Amino acid sequence: MRVMESLASLENLTGLGLRGGVDMRPTLLRVLTDLYVQKLAHTPDEERHYTELALRLIEAVDVPTRAAVAALLARHLSPPLRVIQRLAADLPDIAAPLRSHSLLRPAAPVREPAPPVAPIAEEPAADEPEQEGPPQEAASNTIGSETANELNELFFAANAHERRLILLNLDVAAPIPAGRVGVTHEAAVGQRLETAALARNREDFAQLLALSLHIPRAQARRIVSDDLGEAIVTAAKALTMPRDVVYRILLFVNTTVGQSVERVHALAALYDEMTVQAAEHMVAIWQALPNEERAVSRHRALLWNDEARARARTATATVQRPRTGRTNAVTHPS
Repeated sequence: MRVMESLASLENLTGLGLRGGVDMRPTLLRVLTDLYVQKLAHTPDEERHYTELALRLIEAVDVPTRAAVAALLARHLSPPLRVIQRLAADLPDIAAPLRSHSLLRPAAPVREPAPPVAPIAEEPAADEPEQEGPPQEAASNTIGSETANELNELFFAANAHERRLILLNLDVAAPIPAGRVGVTHEAAVGQRLETAALARNREDFAQLLALSLHIPRAQARRIVSDDLGEAIVTAAKALTMPRDVVYRILLFVNTTVGQSVERVHALAALYDEMTVQAAEHMVAIWQALPNEERAVSRHRALLWNDEARARARTATATVQRPRTGRTNAVTHPS
């Protein structure tokens, strides 16, 4: 059902023109292809959806975008056949990376099978446990830091229309099982984020967001400072925050967003439309960003303000503690 709804929402995608002077189709195709190739294998529905979407967009994007998509798909073991066939018939520079792909090579001639040879049974070594699943499965859900950085920059460079299409299709183009991305799901998180937003304390808001999503603090600040607002909505969806809390956060955390009631309503509607899986995939991209402080911040308590208060009380007690070892001598004037 989700695939059919996504296809229906993109029915007129190839007919969309310029929005605010920027064509959103190259960005959408590039981002979705980047995410598609992160997974080694796709279900038939996932492949069919990406194929339909990509073929529509390929007809409407420029040569550099088609070349970039061809280069990405050429490195994938099993890209959608119809898509690479279309790109292999494109301009020579676009088709070149795909011509040697195994899916486009002629089938090898069938040879008579050799006589069967009785296999020699080998017992597994005692110190080597048997492997229960394919070794590629864990790697299929890993996003490299360079790819994550590129996708993150593409997302923040996109306009509101591009971001909406990206977020509404992330879980179809490159799905992640629900709950696979580690975030802090606690009611107290939403309450403290709302408190920081109502106080317009953006630094506290960003710090708590970084800890609860396990993302770099610099990225959390970028999310809070984003003047379009989709990043905040994505973070809130991944944390499964109540809609009314999200609405109040949008009104207060960033004055550029909050001063436009129309914009806040549009972002609230995006929150309703977006799936948790799509939000988690974007969070997975943020978590994969290179960061030196993440290893330290993951081990810090979520209620960092309590730590600060504890340190303040200790420092105050140290200052006020009576000093010992001194003689309160009284000097009498001679």
